[in-house]
Amino acid sequence: MSPSSVISPVVMIGMWILQPASWLVILQVAIGLGFVIFVHELGHFLVAKACGVKCEKFYIGFDINGWNLGKFTWGETEYGIGILPLGGYVKMLGQDDNPAAAAREAQRAKDIIESGDLPPEPTDDPHPAWDPRSYPAQSVPERMAIISAGVIMNVIFAVLLAAWAFGLGVQELTCEVSSVRPGGAAWRAGLRTGDEIVAIGSKTQPVFTDLQKGVTLGDPAQGIDFTVHRPADGSERTLTLHPDTDLGIPTVGVTSPFSVTMPDSLEPRLPGAASRAKPAFEPGDTITAVDGESISNYAELIASLADKADASVSLSVQRQDKNVSITVPSQPRRETGLVMAPGVIASVQADSPASAAELKAGDRIVSIDGEPLGNPLTIDDRLKQRSGEVVLLGVLRTDAVHNASGELVPETIEVTPRDVTWIEQARWPQSPVAVSSLGIAFNIGSEIAKVVPGSPAARAGIKDGEFVTRARFAKNDEPVDENDPGVELSEESQSWPFVMAMVQQSPKDTRLQLTVKSSDGLARDVELNPIDSTVDFVVDRGLVFRPVYRLVKARSIGAALAQGLSKTSEDLSMVYRFLQKITSNQISPRLLGGPIEIAKQAGKSAEEGLGRLLLFLTMLSANLAVINFLPIPVLDGGHMVFLMYELVRGKPPSENVVAALSYIGLILLLSLMLFVFGLDLGLIARR
Repeated sequence: MSPSSVISPVVMIGMWILQPASWLVILQVAIGLGFVIFVHELGHFLVAKACGVKCEKFYIGFDINGWNLGKFTWGETEYGIGILPLGGYVKMLGQDDNPAAAAREAQRAKDIIESGDLPPEPTDDPHPAWDPRSYPAQSVPERMAIISAGVIMNVIFAVLLAAWAFGLGVQELTCEVSSVRPGGAAWRAGLRTGDEIVAIGSKTQPVFTDLQKGVTLGDPAQGIDFTVHRPADGSERTLTLHPDTDLGIPTVGVTSPFSVTMPDSLEPRLPGAASRAKPAFEPGDTITAVDGESISNYAELIASLADKADASVSLSVQRQDKNVSITVPSQPRRETGLVMAPGVIASVQADSPASAAELKAGDRIVSIDGEPLGNPLTIDDRLKQRSGEVVLLGVLRTDAVHNASGELVPETIEVTPRDVTWIEQARWPQSPVAVSSLGIAFNIGSEIAKVVPGSPAARAGIKDGEFVTRARFAKNDEPVDENDPGVELSEESQSWPFVMAMVQQSPKDTRLQLTVKSSDGLARDVELNPIDSTVDFVVDRGLVFRPVYRLVKARSIGAALAQGLSKTSEDLSMVYRFLQKITSNQISPRLLGGPIEIAKQAGKSAEEGLGRLLLFLTMLSANLAVINFLPIPVLDGGHMVFLMYELVRGKPPSENVVAALSYIGLILLLSLMLFVFGLDLGLIARR
């Protein structure tokens, strides 16, 4: 890890903080996060006072070595904001979470009691062992109530926050599908652009966050039931999807929904052909027709553009109170001249021509109508031109036989490509390339099968049989950042389709730097400028749109509270299931986020509106409740375990045992804190 890659996130955060437009967001986030912590500590404080316990300090943040941002004393309690904003605490008489301090205090009290030399009241000693207002002097049930009060307050607070959010109304992403990941679970089941997920298990009318939670926390082996509505033909079916885990987190490979309205900002400029539209697009433009043919959603737009990929189109656009006609030229695919070696079929789509022809994962296509396969990235474009015709595929089956010369004999299989009116793009690293017209997806490795003569790759000196191990991008007027890890390519990370998808989305002046390894193992960096293809084109032309949202709003206070309770229950359950999946190695712990990531997500939520911020704080409050009640010494849950032991045995556990376990718990928490900070700062890769 290079120093610049560590500094970069910090610098970016610093620049964002210095922008005046960010200050309101920062204020909202600080108040929100601080209030979640305040409510937790308030629970401890109120119940402690109700039990007659003296509370010496009430702090948001930790006043390390007495450092604080401000404090005041009211009555017998010192209130303040500590210098370290990683939590808060209530300091009760006779109680200390520091293992060493707690052990010393316990020994001091024990010595006084055993000596019988009990000083008369009042005393200058702030912690007399027998003081009836000290925390240790309370009964076990009272101490249990004090310890559990913070968690209970967090749960109550979460319900109220969520109810407030639903009372205001929250914009939620719908569960419509804009595209699917080639080879992914949704792709294998046959989902496509325009499909709408109307139920996930027993959850009806789900929003996109329901989809994300259901997939992340579902059982990949058992599968998750999806009810899918296809507006194109009015059909509805229930499918069982088995999430993929190859990306480090369970996914089904569905991209969130797009509208046909341009975003509120078009900076930086639109990529691809959309940047060359005449006249130029403006924020908020809504496309209503393509070459005079009316469209009302993203799926209809893509279907219309798919038939006209190689020609300019005239788009009718609603711009505020007037109609505008915008001409968008075709967008040729950008090519490098590298023909990579195709791999075997990775997946076959349900109810596809390939499925009907009994093609299977592991088969290898070696020819089309007796001709070599050519560039695997352009197979789909070639076959789309032959939809409805019979095509002969030369296929090496997994059980292929050898001829007399010892060569594998390919089997000839007839297949009829279908008409394709949707898009399946490699938007993720390690995505295979889809041949949508057949319904297959296959991986492309890092081996170069052929270099096209006269191409950018040939001029850069790349040879047949070499391997591409890394790809980086840079603008023509800027040097390549050598500290940029770029995109790794190998047999384990087959990301060439993703690299070429990024090439299509980059400005034309973008340079591609490839690390190329020769057969003798020597590696070198080469740079090339991709050129336009004359026969292959990009369907979506770089058009960028707003997501599709649905307003979720309660109609009454009772309904808001019911929705708040349901949301809090879901969030609490989600935390437990997430922890269970981490401990069972079903989810990578690298998905965790620390204080910086929490602040970033809170800031993003605040930018989306008060309702969204309130729901984020609901989730955070539920997280705090669950995490704090884990049976780890120095956390509330650890204290509760000790109290349960004392309740059952009639005496507290050994002070040495408590101190030892507290040190272990403290080390565990500090290690976890260092780990998540490392993730936040990029010191530890998230994959």
